[in-house]
Amino acid sequence: MQYQFASVDQLMIIGTRDDGTQVLIEPGHSHWDGAKATASPYIAPPTIDPLIAERAAMTVSRFQAMAALLNAGLLSQVNAALADAGPLAQLAWAEATEFRRNSPTIAGLSAGLGLTDAQVDDLFRAAALINA
Repeated sequence: MQYQFASVDQLMIIGTRDDGTQVLIEPGHSHWDGAKATASPYIAPPTIDPLIAERAAMTVSRFQAMAALLNAGLLSQVNAALADAGPLAQLAWAEATEFRRNSPTIAGLSAGLGLTDAQVDDLFRAAALINA
């Protein structure tokens, strides 16, 4: 059996049997001393910045994006900025059925318009609230 600490304070250990099943071994368990002697260190899961996680999840429909830009008075500016954008950005803008906050097209267009990350976040949040 392989053992790994399951808590930072090392008060619980997870044992993994050969068949892949896991057992929890707490202080006082008959296997505690042996498990503690051979347990590998606790590895904390990586922390994710909540804002990065939110941005990764932000996706709006084409209609929602266009409506939010129209409501913010930015739709004509975006269309004008697209004239100077590369062909891939123009194709993405013309053909996309949805827009993702963390896409390169959105990053390029927002930078070209001088929008801050917070402003783009707010546009996506507003867009998500729009229903056709």
